[in-house]
Amino acid sequence: MLKCSGHPYDPNGVDSTSEGGCAVLCPACPQPGKNLPSDWREASPTNHWLYGLFVAIDANFRLKWKVVSKDSVDPSLSHGWGYFVEESVHKAFIEDNSNISQEVSFYHGLAATGLGTIDCTCHNMKLPTTVGDLQKGEKYVNMDYLFFSTLQHTTVDILNVSYDIACQWKKNLWHRMTSFPPSIQLDHGAKKVAFFIPKFHLPAHIESCQTSFSFNFACGVG
Repeated sequence: MLKCSGHPYDPNGVDSTSEGGCAVLCPACPQPGKNLPSDWREASPTNHWLYGLFVAIDANFRLKWKVVSKDSVDPSLSHGWGYFVEESVHKAFIEDNSNISQEVSFYHGLAATGLGTIDCTCHNMKLPTTVGDLQKGEKYVNMDYLFFSTLQHTTVDILNVSYDIACQWKKNLWHRMTSFPPSIQLDHGAKKVAFFIPKFHLPAHIESCQTSFSFNFACGVG
């Protein structure tokens, strides 16, 4: 992985590899400095939507992990260099916040372990430092961490977020963020953030959700 991303040849050595530095970025999503015009921030208001990033939050409860005696027996090999979050910092934060309560969501009672992830919505690619273990189901503290962790790698001003429980999850999101490490906190005041519920999940929601969080009734989402 280090060879493919060119990091063995860094004069400062492989340990200077940044978090997410080995991840392959989605070539079709807006990547400032890579595939956007230099004046993309000066685009007319009617064209701002062209430079929005779409991310999808999801979890997989089939990816269970058996207990091992200790991390040294089955260690992480990437140190957060690719798609998984850096393990030691992530586990320490989750442990420190293990007693945080949350509102009941559609997944109340699902305590299966699995993986949480943030994907590129349009092209189904994993984003950097966006995959992490779920200890007791799809708790907000886990999904929040993954969400903020990956957004530190982008500087786009428009963010479109889809999640099957977006109507519940977005409540108090910015307040919850204040307890996270400053390095991954999002300057949401400088961005336009919109929340959506995927069309497959919308029929299970109440009528107000089906209009407020619908892609069909929002401008600039295609």
